[in-house]
Amino acid sequence: MGFSVSGSLVVILLGLFIALSAYYGSVSNAGERLHDARSAAQDRADRIADSDIEITGLSVFSTPSCGVRVEINNTGSTKLLLSDTDLLLGNGYRTGWAEGAVVDGAANGSEPGTDLWLPGERLTVEESGLDAAPRSVKVVSGPGVAATRGVTAACS
Repeated sequence: MGFSVSGSLVVILLGLFIALSAYYGSVSNAGERLHDARSAAQDRADRIADSDIEITGLSVFSTPSCGVRVEINNTGSTKLLLSDTDLLLGNGYRTGWAEGAVVDGAANGSEPGTDLWLPGERLTVEESGLDAAPRSVKVVSGPGVAATRGVTAACS
């Protein structure tokens, strides 16, 4: 009778040990995933807080066709990509504008055709072929930071 009780106790304790190790593994993995998700969310919030853009120049031209010339400065401390930047003219989404865009910085000079927009650099965009001058211009960068400016001039 003594061996049966101690043997069954060993079996029960061994089963409890195996069950707790599986429980610890799953709780540990869930905790790590939660920590990673919170860390990624904090990194994204920091990137948004460190990013800023400002429209510094806006002009409307009418030759050869109606268009706008927009100058935007990266006034934040994070690098931005033109491929992650959107341009809206009069609430209309524009595509293909990045091919003709020029990034002008003090360190590298004028860089047409680049995708990298570093802090302190100015992005110049010219869009032509418009039916009329837009009422507003909006530029949205990759992290979600936007700059908007109203247009007061018209194409003649």
